[in-house]
Parts: sequence; C-alpha cells; structure tokens
Amino acid sequence: MFVNFMDYKLRQKSAKLIEVDRFFPSSKTCSCCGHIVDSLPLNIREWDCLNCKTHHDRDSNAALNIRNEGIRIIHFGGGNPVSAEGACLRPDNRDGERASG
Repeated sequence: MFVNFMDYKLRQKSAKLIEVDRFFPSSKTCSCCGHIVDSLPLNIREWDCLNCKTHHDRDSNAALNIRNEGIRIIHFGGGNPVSAEGACLRPDNRDGERASG
C-alpha cells in the first residue's frame, strides 16, 4: 500500500518510482569502497569497513546505498550492482555496537 501511495504521489509530480531489489545488501555494503561484510546482525547499529576503515551508521549507510543503487538503475537500466563511488559517510557519533567483519 505504501509503495502504491508513493507511486501515485510521484506520478502527480511527473516523477518516477524506482524499486531496489529487496535483497540488495544496503546495510552491509560500504558506501565508500563497496566492500560487503559477511554478517551484520540487526543489533549492530554502527560498523567499520575492514577494507577502507570508514565508520558507518547502519541506517545512514543503507539510505545512501539505496539512493546510489536507484540512480544506477535509472542510468544503466538495472543489471549487476556496482560499487558506490565518492560517497564516504563518516558520522561523528560513534556510540553503539560495532561490527568487525
């Protein structure tokens, strides 16, 4: 119902709804270098990328990855995901649990 509502509202503004695959690893993918962690339980709210050492807030990182994937789908018509580029996210708040891998 939410997706239908968003699609309706976007069409009113001559915009387009882009749906990202529900299994896209948005939370587990580093928005800086594209590295994907093997496991990221829901109780882990912040994590550090093992590849580039960037610190991520889980939700902000996922939102950025979903945005980048939507843009990629629009420009390249879907296909295999590519690494996010030039979008390092380094929040100052480092409270909470962290993943190591």
